[in-house]
Amino acid sequence: MKIIPKLTLALVAGTCLVLGVNGFLRVKRERGYFEADRSRDHAMIGRSLETAAAAVWKSDGRTAALAAIDEVSRHSSTVHIRWVGAEERRTLPLDPAVVEATPAGEPITRLTHEAGAATWTTLVPLDVGGVRQGAIELSEPTIREQHFVRSAIVDTALMTGALVVVSALLSFLMGQWLVGSRVRVLSEKARRIGLGDFTGPVLLRQHDELTDLAQEVNSMCDRLVTTVEQLRHADRLATIGKLASGVAHELGTPLNVVGARAKMIAEGETTPDEAKDYARVVVSATDRMTKIIRQLLQFARRGAVDKARRDLRELARDTLELLRPLADKRTVALELASEAADASVNVDAGQMQQVLTNLTMNAIQAMPRGGTVEVRLRRETARAPTEAGGADAECLCVEVKDHGEGIAKENMSHLFEPFFTTKEVGEGTGLGLAVTYGIVREHGGWITVDSEVGRGSTFSVYLPTVTA
Repeated sequence: MKIIPKLTLALVAGTCLVLGVNGFLRVKRERGYFEADRSRDHAMIGRSLETAAAAVWKSDGRTAALAAIDEVSRHSSTVHIRWVGAEERRTLPLDPAVVEATPAGEPITRLTHEAGAATWTTLVPLDVGGVRQGAIELSEPTIREQHFVRSAIVDTALMTGALVVVSALLSFLMGQWLVGSRVRVLSEKARRIGLGDFTGPVLLRQHDELTDLAQEVNSMCDRLVTTVEQLRHADRLATIGKLASGVAHELGTPLNVVGARAKMIAEGETTPDEAKDYARVVVSATDRMTKIIRQLLQFARRGAVDKARRDLRELARDTLELLRPLADKRTVALELASEAADASVNVDAGQMQQVLTNLTMNAIQAMPRGGTVEVRLRRETARAPTEAGGADAECLCVEVKDHGEGIAKENMSHLFEPFFTTKEVGEGTGLGLAVTYGIVREHGGWITVDSEVGRGSTFSVYLPTVTA
């Protein structure tokens, strides 16, 4: 359950508890007031009747006294009054000894239940000439009290329901405004960070703890951008180091040609026509070395991101040309095939060359006994994984396939983690695939891997042809 419903339920439960306890205490207090008022009224009426009846009994006899009690009973609308003689006292729900022991004029109050109805009964003993003649009974049903209790319960329930609805509505709306919507913004930002997208700072209007958290997230993204660029540059430089031996070998042949021809010209061992031919050979060899060095420097150069419409076929061809010396050294052939009539896509050329270089170098290193690395381009409609949106998209797919040792199943889930590598010490930094994954995700694409131990691996890079 989410935070806002939890807070709403907690507030509703607290409101119900407080109002329920308040209603219970209110009913209990009011019932106490009812009982006190009833006892006081019964005691006052009973003492007055006992005094008057005793006086009439002494002056006019028992019959006149009982007639006076009946007369008062007929004029009482709420309290039922009757005389209880010696015989009737035996039917009362009271111990006769208690009635005998109670002084004249002192009320005895009890709550009795008959046929499901509750009645308050008060007995006031009456003595004449020091002899206990009987008692005056005052009884009153608790209808008014029960009606009040029911009304109080209904009022409390209605009040509780109204406050629950109001508090639940207010807490939900305020929670959505102050917490829910802003937490969703932060969650979306965290999701994009997890996918490698550090753009789009979080801006919250209110100034509170969530705003402070958003500012810290923005600062973290700024630092992550710098760190990611440093990691990519470090991976690029590590790749340059691996290419160095192949480039040195590639430069060796034209340098020998240049040196030999220049020496022959300098020592006058050539005719004028031969000197011109040798000069052309020197210029051609120099152009070749210049191209190799320029490609290496361009790959090593760290520049700003510049996305534009690029022909990925030409980019792949230049990348394979750069890596060919290293591949030749390991007796690996590089093949490029394109099934796409239009291989253009909106990318940063330098970053995409780094992706192709990392994947191709991994393929070369996966075949220690030589073989063929196939780079294939094609267009297809593919469904993106959940972390990339999960929708169908028209993509340009770049496959890099080797026929090497393959990847063990237990390592598949760790392939794109930084610093994870299964290569020998000195062979890899563990940054190549992590950097590759980050670059592809920044371009709105994704990578899939298909590998079988002993049969090789295929890395497929999907780049949407239309940028969202």
